[in-house]
Amino acid sequence: MGEKNIGLEIAKETVKEVAKDVYVDGGRPIVKPTGELVGLVPRAIKAALFPLEKWILQRENNLAEISRLLEEKHYNTDPDLIDAPEPFVAVPAIQYITYCMDNDELRDMYANLLANSMNKVIKNGVHPGFVEIIKQLSPDEAKMLRYIYTNTYVPTMGLKVYKKTGGYLSFFETFTNITELCECEDIEGYENYTDNLMRLGLIIKPNGNYLISEEKYEPLKNHSFIVEHREKFEKMDAVLKVEFEKGLLELTSFGKKFCEICLQTQNIVDVELDESRDNNDQL
Repeated sequence: MGEKNIGLEIAKETVKEVAKDVYVDGGRPIVKPTGELVGLVPRAIKAALFPLEKWILQRENNLAEISRLLEEKHYNTDPDLIDAPEPFVAVPAIQYITYCMDNDELRDMYANLLANSMNKVIKNGVHPGFVEIIKQLSPDEAKMLRYIYTNTYVPTMGLKVYKKTGGYLSFFETFTNITELCECEDIEGYENYTDNLMRLGLIIKPNGNYLISEEKYEPLKNHSFIVEHREKFEKMDAVLKVEFEKGLLELTSFGKKFCEICLQTQNIVDVELDESRDNNDQL
């Protein structure tokens, strides 16, 4: 065997030994855990996607439930008035309603939206943006919206703190006990809820407007939250006096239309009554 061949064989053996050492001393501790990790990743992903897989499997059941809900909503509707809804309203509404089948408030809002979008008389008043608005509401906010729609006005109570040096500061301008009245899950979330409903253009707090009836504000004046903070401000040396600041929350025009479509299922009788009521109001 020539020197060249002998050198090649030695080189091959050396490479084998080095590779063996690397695997034993360096590779094995690294490769083994990495292999185990690679094996765990698919299982972790599968576990994370299980709720979605469950949703996909239940999709047919959800669609059947949606059909049942729509049958209930259209129980008193003339069959001749039932029409195919616009896809740009119905498709996302059906998609989103399947995500909240376990929540009565949000599910009912989507169902009303779908039902009204299938009524020939009403469907033109169903704004496609209503779907996105429901998507951005929490169940508690849906309860608040229904309460405001039912009661027209909701009183608010703030505190106006006058400084001895002049001027005043306003605190808790949108405080309301509506979350308690609605039996919301998060009673203390009224501020975030109110801000979100305002952000969506559904409600407004008109500056300087308040209810004439003092009785409406008594529960707020005597509320532990207002009493506690009023007493705290009055004890401050820099404070001259503290006064109540009355206000109210009401629906915007857009908010009223949203509630008409998403909080109730209208039929031709409802529409006729609404038109008659509007005409009487104008007289």
